Amino acid sequence: MDVNLRELCANESFRTIISVAAELDVRVYFVGGALRDLLLGRRGNDLDFALEGAFAEFPRTFAERVAGTFFWLDEERLQARVVKKGKGETATFDFAPLCGANVEEDLCRRDFTINAMAVEVGREDVLIDPLDGGADLRQKIVRACSESSFTDDPLRLLRALRFAAALGFAVEDGTWLKIAQNAHLLEHVAAERVRGELFQILAAPGIGASLVRLHESGLLARIFPQDVLRETSRPHIERQIGCADRIEQISGMLQRYFPEEHRLLAEYLDCEVETGITVLSLVKLAAFLGGAEGPGTAAVVAERIRLGRKVGRMLEQFSSDKKPEFGVLEQRPTKRAKYRFFKDHDPAGPGLVILSLSREVASPQLCEELVTYYFREYGAVGDESLLSGEEIMGIFGIAQGRGVGEAMERLREAERRGLVNNRVEAREFLRKNLLTKGESMS
Repeated sequence: MDVNLRELCANESFRTIISVAAELDVRVYFVGGALRDLLLGRRGNDLDFALEGAFAEFPRTFAERVAGTFFWLDEERLQARVVKKGKGETATFDFAPLCGANVEEDLCRRDFTINAMAVEVGREDVLIDPLDGGADLRQKIVRACSESSFTDDPLRLLRALRFAAALGFAVEDGTWLKIAQNAHLLEHVAAERVRGELFQILAAPGIGASLVRLHESGLLARIFPQDVLRETSRPHIERQIGCADRIEQISGMLQRYFPEEHRLLAEYLDCEVETGITVLSLVKLAAFLGGAEGPGTAAVVAERIRLGRKVGRMLEQFSSDKKPEFGVLEQRPTKRAKYRFFKDHDPAGPGLVILSLSREVASPQLCEELVTYYFREYGAVGDESLLSGEEIMGIFGIAQGRGVGEAMERLREAERRGLVNNRVEAREFLRKNLLTKGESMS
């Protein structure tokens, strides 16, 4: 038996599963990605089990015995989850009935051979492997379980490439051919499901190779509408892919570019903007889309894959052209200009710095200076505006209205350009640039 598997099966939770299975006369099979990862020498806390008998009673009883939380994932299909917290870790146990007359039939209905293995809990010395997934694991191959794998669930078209990216595997030739032949089926998959797989691909290493696979398989054109991928020639797509690849390279060399703040920047990039969507994966997507050069591209993509409001707004910020702003910062990197840049683009600022570095629209020196300012000083700055609306009304002797808003916008722009850095300069700027030019303040 694999050492990792032996250790896992010896823990308290597995012993409880054996005990409950004996009481309820249930056969329990440890299956899926967690078993695959253990056989690859990886450990995880998300465990899947297939049950033969007493479907409803088993997960409830198990939850009671381990002081876990039980809830249904799909009560109609008797798919349940138990979450157990303890010792700084959270373990998730998913339970479902076998699909088929026996465990072998269940495994043959799964997506890929590397996920189609099982061990019966209590008899972990025997690997149940009807499709020889163990051999594919050793050869690092993603192979479909059957001819109907992709028609049974077209989302598997993306899952194949996601597993290839996450595990560093190749896609078996016959499986690759089926993906290309069935790429059109992805259009019938709910956008939310597509989004989940896409961002897992973006989060995995080797984004350049993954995007090449997506393009060559025909899946890329099924994810993004024509008004995003206006130009699909190989050289153009390769340029877009190169932009995303550059982001990955920089994210792997943060200590080189940002020696003082690389850990904090790494934490920022790893943060989830929304469940399953990290800042880094969103920056990679923006870098790729940046090559599409279409106005409103980010908004179109956000609608197509059903991004939440916050994620969509950040994608739009990441995808927009900030070259003029970085040009000004190169000339006048004052504290107030840096503050205004991050305030106006919050929370996308550090991501924009990474993008500017990858696009060579800002020097490495400026990027390091901006990141240092962000993590050391930005959060400690007090008032958002140098002058309040009430102060502006006093300066010009006007009532609240559109003119005050115009003056505040002018002032913010001056801060971004490094022309105004304190309250005295702010008052002088407004007097010179609004009053002396006879502009309407009504």
